[in-house]
Amino acid sequence: MKYFLPCFLICLLFLTSSLSAIFSYPIFSSSGTLTESQHSYINDANENEHNVTTSTPTLTVVSLNWFDAVDSIFERNVVTRIIDVQTSTIFYVKRTGGHNHADIEPIDKENMLKFHGIYNNIWSWDRRPVWVEIKGIWIAASINGMPHGYSLVQNNGQNGHTCLHFLKSKTHGTNRVDESHQNAVSYALANGKTINDLKF
Repeated sequence: MKYFLPCFLICLLFLTSSLSAIFSYPIFSSSGTLTESQHSYINDANENEHNVTTSTPTLTVVSLNWFDAVDSIFERNVVTRIIDVQTSTIFYVKRTGGHNHADIEPIDKENMLKFHGIYNNIWSWDRRPVWVEIKGIWIAASINGMPHGYSLVQNNGQNGHTCLHFLKSKTHGTNRVDESHQNAVSYALANGKTINDLKF
């Protein structure tokens, strides 16, 4: 008889645990008075899908001084991506030289044709506003479309390099800040928010 009570309590505990696993929890819970809509609200509030963030990071275009910043981070022989602000054309170039500004060349014929296309397939000294991606930073810049001088990238269909200017950069020939390039840099910066409208 002295083992009866402990055995009874153990059996009762086992039976209660088994029943709670079989039947829905409101039978064994003070929350059994919740309405169906309350249950739905609790379930929805705890669903992981309601907490998923689907927003895309916002890109920012900045203007950096050529001599203080860009020249050092845009190293020679680095390939980078350029977006023409007015046409949204994307093409890839390599920095091949330059000290007052960057000398660049398209990396291959396909990218040369895209670059040439923003000038309606006519080589031109006209300045165009562009965004240049350097080490994950989008920087306002200006480009011209007239290949000239030396060429280091082979078989890209272009003879010579073109010039890429940034804030306060200078020409090589006259060693002065070119107003037209700086106007294009300012335009690229002022329209920087529209880079987030692009799909790339």
